[in-house]
Amino acid sequence: MTGFLRRSAVAAALLLVLVACDQDGRQKHESDIARRGPALVAVAQCLIDHGQVPREEVRGRSWYRNDRVIPDASFTVWVSGHRDTVYEGKTLQAWEDEATAAWPGWRCPF
Repeated sequence: MTGFLRRSAVAAALLLVLVACDQDGRQKHESDIARRGPALVAVAQCLIDHGQVPREEVRGRSWYRNDRVIPDASFTVWVSGHRDTVYEGKTLQAWEDEATAAWPGWRCPF
């Protein structure tokens, strides 16, 4: 094999490795996104059901109907404003991260 062909083969192999890594990373990222939404809804429902988020705070909101969290754009705004709020010793962000990592096996700890 000539030097040019050898370098080309090595470059092609490295390119395939990089593409494979990107696809794995993208698949993992897409999987995280798919889990994050339902996990966050479950966390919010858990915190509300167990009095960590007062029902008075969520009553009348478009995303809280019949004692259920039904996410919409307003829910996203509420979550954004409460990411650093501490519930039972953890921020909402930490609750969300833990639930996402364990999803779909995450269960409300209360």
